[in-house]
Amino acid sequence: MANERKSADAALNDSKNTLLDGRKTHSRLVQQIPNAITALALCSGLASVRFSIENEFEFALLAIVVAAVLDGLDGRLARRLHASSQFGAEFDSLADFLSFGVAPIVLLFFWGEALMTGPFSLCLMAFALASAARLARFNAQSNSAAAAWQKAYFTGMPTPAAALTVLLPISLASPTPATVQIAGLHAALIAFLMVSTIPTFSGKKWACQVPKRTMIALFLAVAGLVAAVVLYPSEFLVVLTVLYLASIPISWISFRHDEKIHDEIDVETARVVE
Repeated sequence: MANERKSADAALNDSKNTLLDGRKTHSRLVQQIPNAITALALCSGLASVRFSIENEFEFALLAIVVAAVLDGLDGRLARRLHASSQFGAEFDSLADFLSFGVAPIVLLFFWGEALMTGPFSLCLMAFALASAARLARFNAQSNSAAAAWQKAYFTGMPTPAAALTVLLPISLASPTPATVQIAGLHAALIAFLMVSTIPTFSGKKWACQVPKRTMIALFLAVAGLVAAVVLYPSEFLVVLTVLYLASIPISWISFRHDEKIHDEIDVETARVVE
């Protein structure tokens, strides 16, 4: 009887251990989902480079848009799944540099290759350098403490937005001596915005509750948006870029307003303490 009980206890312990091991394995696999999405974004950036070399500029542009969408998903999933890690942060930065610092420059290079000039090349290099500096600054600031309200803003233009914005000339005009020079100046301006301290909306504090009865309508709207991106990537880029550029002055005004309010709160708090 005692032997049977020991056997039953051993079997029960084995079952528990197997269950725990299965849960740990499942947890590890779930935590790798954000890294897998980052890898897909990196592959999308590489695909953009290939399409650019083959002069398939619309496909190259679409690949960068896809990389930007995936880049917006991996961080949010990492926070939702509690799967944030130092490896994931470094991997994301490397993927961002290729997809948003290198791929757009390769696209612009092959777009204006026949009319390439020294100043145009320098502007493209400035964009790539600014992208690397912007990512390095973001990683450094992520380890420092910041007020909760400041998380609603980025310092300077983020690299995914810069990658889409710098490609605006491709969607508006064919390469000519004049448009190539304008594209170079435009790239230099975007490079400046990346390394500047101008506050831009991060979207991290935006949240909305979607009623269940509107889920179908929301799904159809998202599906329509995806279809528009796939069918009309250039037109979508123009609209998105114009809206984003228009939001920069608004974000600066909003940041100053929030800063003033919290400074006044800090002053009042200091008076109460005294």
